[in-house]
This record gives sequence, C-alpha cells and structure tokens, in this order.
Amino acid sequence: MKHFIVTFFSTLVISQCFGQIPTEKTLLWQISNSTNTKASYLYGTIHLICPDKIAIDTVIKNAFNKTNQLFLEIDLDDPQMMAKVMKEMMMPDSFSLEKMVGKTNYDSMNTIFKSKVGITLNVMGKAKPMFLMSAIFPALLQCKPDGFEKHFQAMAKERNIPLKGLETIEYQMRVFDTIPYSVQADMLKNLLFNLDSTKKGFDEMLTVYLSKDVNAMQQLTVKDQDFGKYDALMLKNRNNNWIPVIVKEMSYQPTFFAVGAAHLGGISGLINLLRQNGFKVEPVMY
Repeated sequence: MKHFIVTFFSTLVISQCFGQIPTEKTLLWQISNSTNTKASYLYGTIHLICPDKIAIDTVIKNAFNKTNQLFLEIDLDDPQMMAKVMKEMMMPDSFSLEKMVGKTNYDSMNTIFKSKVGITLNVMGKAKPMFLMSAIFPALLQCKPDGFEKHFQAMAKERNIPLKGLETIEYQMRVFDTIPYSVQADMLKNLLFNLDSTKKGFDEMLTVYLSKDVNAMQQLTVKDQDFGKYDALMLKNRNNNWIPVIVKEMSYQPTFFAVGAAHLGGISGLINLLRQNGFKVEPVMY
C-alpha cells in the first residue's frame, strides 16, 4: 500500500510537470500574472541563420513595442564586449590543439579548416576549439550568418529603451570552459571530418526552428551527440539562473526577453519553469 501511495503521488507530480510543457508551435509567448498590470513577452531565437531567413513579423513587433526594456542572453551594448571575448577566447599556453588531436589529425583538420574558412589553424594560434567551431558555420550555412539578437538590439535603440543581459559574457564563457579542451578538440575534429552530416544536422535544426516547435528544438539540443552530454550546463542550469532575473524584471516593467529557442521547451524550459512559478504563459500565434 505504501509503495502504491508513493507511486501515485510521484505520477501525479510528473503529470503536473508535463502538463505545463508547451504544446503550441510558436516562438512568441506572453507572460502575465495577477500582480503585473502589463504583460511581458518571451521569444525564442536562433543565434546563427542566413539573413534571408530572418523575418520579424508584425505580431512580434507589436509585442516588442508594448514593452519598456529588452533582455537578451548577454548585453550586446556592453562597450567592453569585444575586449572580454578576446580575453576569454585563448587557451592557456600549456594546451595545444595539435597535441590534443595528434599531428596526423591536426594536419588533416588544418587542410579542411583552410578550405572552408580561408585561413589555417596555425593563424588562430591558441584559440579554444569552441571558437574554431564557430568559424566553420558560415561555410555550413553558405552565407554570412546573421542573428535575431542584432535586430532586436537595433529595435531597442530605435525606441530608446534599455538593453540588458540575463547573464554576463564572462559567465557564458565559463560555461563553455566547463567542457574540457580535449573534449572541445574532439568536437572540432568530428565536425571537420563529418561536414556533410554536420550540415545535415544543422539544416534539420533550422527546419525545426522555422516550424516554431520549441519542444523539438530543446530535444534536438539534448540529443546532440556532443552538446547533449552537457545539457545541464548549457540549458538547465542557465534556465534556473535566469528565472529569478526574469521574475524580478517583469515586476518592475513589461519586458521583452529574447533567448535561444532551445531554452523555452521541455520540462526544464523557461515556459514550464515560469508556469511552475505561478505565471500564465500563453502562446502568441503568428
């Protein structure tokens, strides 16, 4: 009987949690509760996309124009941003990409990298493998990548409203640094040696994103061969860190939050977490 009761209540709790997971396909969500007189909004972005795929619908613009401040993952208006990135992008002198992957692999990676990026790995010096991976994406996308964040930044400047970050660039860099450099090096090697399958996976993610399915975006990230192993670091922990900031800022004034779409869906996603905190999070269809 005791086992039945425990099982029953465990099932009830799990059912309640899953009942809060979003099912509608949209990237824009309205957040409200009884104490906030004006609603805030949550929007799921994709950080790298070809410019011709970026379209900010009138519905999104109208929601944005109802808010008094913009929050991105990091503050893109930080004048020290580039200096901070440059400071964090290099590995300590004791680490070497060539030593981590071996000379044979390094030489092959160097050839592929040069053919896709136009420069050799040697030119990049001690850059962390994660940064080197990001240099490949223009070749995979076959365009000069853009991002929704820059467009929201421009919209905030046009309206003269503040832009802030849910976390600092230093914290974001430290999150990536929790992935050992040797693991990052293997990720880079796998990416370069499997460009066709990497592009196929990237195209799949883009297709899912354009379908506005935030749950599927979260699942693709979790199931990723490399990054899925670090789901807690990349998504769960950061989501939990952001919730108090989001709740606090919404209590001051209506706010537009724009973060990677993979942060929205799933049981540990921002939509479910906000609902668990008593907020009404409704889909805005467009």
